[in-house]
Amino acid sequence: MKKVCIITAARSEYGVLRWIIDLFSHDKDIQLQLIVTGSHLSKEFGLTYHFIEEDGYKIDEKVDMELNPQDLYSIPKSMGLCAERMGYAFSRLKPDIIVFLGDRYELLPIASTALILNIPIAHISGGDITEGAIDNEVRNAVSMMSTLHFPGTKESAQNLFRMLNTHKNIYTVGEPGLDSFLKYPLMNRTELAIQLQLDEEKKWILVTLHSETKKSIEYNMMMVENLYTAIQQYPHIQFVITKANSDFGGSQINSFWDTIQDENIRVIASLGQQRYLSFMHQVECVLGNSSSGIIEAPFLGIPVINIGERQKGRHICKNVICCSPDIKSIVTSINKIEQYRIIDQYWGDGKASERIVEHIKDFLNNN
Repeated sequence: MKKVCIITAARSEYGVLRWIIDLFSHDKDIQLQLIVTGSHLSKEFGLTYHFIEEDGYKIDEKVDMELNPQDLYSIPKSMGLCAERMGYAFSRLKPDIIVFLGDRYELLPIASTALILNIPIAHISGGDITEGAIDNEVRNAVSMMSTLHFPGTKESAQNLFRMLNTHKNIYTVGEPGLDSFLKYPLMNRTELAIQLQLDEEKKWILVTLHSETKKSIEYNMMMVENLYTAIQQYPHIQFVITKANSDFGGSQINSFWDTIQDENIRVIASLGQQRYLSFMHQVECVLGNSSSGIIEAPFLGIPVINIGERQKGRHICKNVICCSPDIKSIVTSINKIEQYRIIDQYWGDGKASERIVEHIKDFLNNN
C-alpha cells in the first residue's frame, strides 16, 4: 500500500487541502499520513490543528518549529528546527510521496529535507506570481525541488514550463480552494449571526489583512491603522476580522486588532474553513489582501477590495478592486463595491481535488 503524506503548516492551506485529504482518507489503495507544523501548533494563531481533528482526520506527526514571527531573525531558527524535526518524522513515516501547497516559508525546509531524502514532492499551486511578498521566491524554489506540479491555471503552467524547461509532470487542475464551495454544507445567515454575535439585519464585511513581507513593520502598521480608520466611517456595517497569519509582521497586526473595542467589530483568530466560506457567501465584500479574496471570492461573485501589493502579479478577476493602503483609497473602494458583483471562474470549476488525487495515484502506480 502506497503512503501519501500531506503536510499542512497553516489554517489557510489546510482549508485548500481538505478535500484532497478526504479523498485519500477513503481510498483503500492508499495509506494517508498527515503532518502538521507551523502556525497550526501556535497558541498565538489559534492552535488550528484542532480543526483538522474535528474534521475527523488522524494527525500522524506534529512537527513544532517553535514559531516566533515577531522577530525576523528568529524565523531562520524556526526553519532549521523544521528541517531537523521533519527529517525525523519522515524517517518514522517513510512516505512514498509528500504533498503540500503554496508558497509559505515553512515549505523551504520541508522541501529541502524531502529532496535530500529522495522523497518525491507533489506541489500544488506552483507557477503563480505574487511580487509583493517573499512567497514568490519561496514558491519558485519549491517548484524546482518538486516532482509533480499542479498549477491552477494555464498561465501558471506556462510559468512552470519556463522554469523547468519541460512539460513533464505539469498538470493544470484548477485551484482546489474552490472545491469547498461544492462540497461543504454551508451555514446560513442566522446560524452565523448567532455564532459570531452579529446583527442579522445589518450588512457585514469580512476583513483579512496580512503583512507585506517585503515591507517594514512601520509600513504594515500604517496599513492596518489606515484600514481601521476607514472602516470606522461605516457605523451601519459590522466587520468580522480574522487575524493575520504567521508571516513576519503578522503578530504586530494581530496585537493592534486585539486593542480594538468597537461594537461593530469582531476579531477572531480563525473562523475555520466551513464558517469562513459560509461567511464569505453573506458579506457585502471581502476587504484586505488575502489570496482567498483573489481566488475564492470570484467564484461567488463577491466584491473584493485588495489593499496594497501583497498580491501584486496575480491575475485580477473582474470582481476585485485594487487600492493603495491610504484611508481615502480604501473608503472610495468600499463606496463602489456594488459595481463589482461579478462571477469570474478564471481559477477553476471546483473539481481540482479529484484531478490531483488521480494524477498522484497514477504516478505512484508507475514508479
